[in-house]
Amino acid sequence: MAASAAPLPDRPHGREGERTTARRNGPIRRSLRRFTLGSGPLKRRSDRVQVIGRFVVVVSLLLAPPLAVVAASATTAHLQAAAEAEAADRSRVRAVLLEDAPAIPHTSGDYSSYSDTRVHARAVWPLPDGTSREGDVLIAPFTPAGTAVGVWVDRAGDRVRAPLDPTGIPTSAVVMGALALFGVPLAAWSLYAVLCFLLDALRERRWERDWAAVEPDWNSRLM
Repeated sequence: MAASAAPLPDRPHGREGERTTARRNGPIRRSLRRFTLGSGPLKRRSDRVQVIGRFVVVVSLLLAPPLAVVAASATTAHLQAAAEAEAADRSRVRAVLLEDAPAIPHTSGDYSSYSDTRVHARAVWPLPDGTSREGDVLIAPFTPAGTAVGVWVDRAGDRVRAPLDPTGIPTSAVVMGALALFGVPLAAWSLYAVLCFLLDALRERRWERDWAAVEPDWNSRLM
């Protein structure tokens, strides 16, 4: 006798079938389908391009925190190295005015900000090799000749700005980290918004073109 075929398992029905379908179409699966704009033959090429854009936005959100840490660390290292180099190359010396500082170079009549105003005056300061150099320094108006003022010079004796203050490095690092943390996702989202605008315009043009092709046939059937 021929062996009888094994009976096929019954498909779940009733509440059991509903539970199986619910498990297959759970909230995670539904959310994933919405995120990927569905699947199947009706999915357009523009939909696939838009899904790629969405993945880029998600990746930017995931990469933003480590990029922020890298940016903050790199900024700290760079500024610390610059501060150390400037501190080693620059020194503060005492310059002596050779002339009375001029008055404030304006005639607005507002003398309330004298303490914050600086003018150029001729001064002389010593060099590391024992010689001296003359040049302009910034000083308060009306400062008399012979007054000593501190200036920063490099190893060649040229006036330079003060070396980088190390106390401001953490703030600069935080700013650069924040730019990476919020700037990268914002840039990705902005590009995604532009992409969606262009894709919607393309879809609209294709819809109008396809409708113009089938509209005469539909009108002939309805008349």
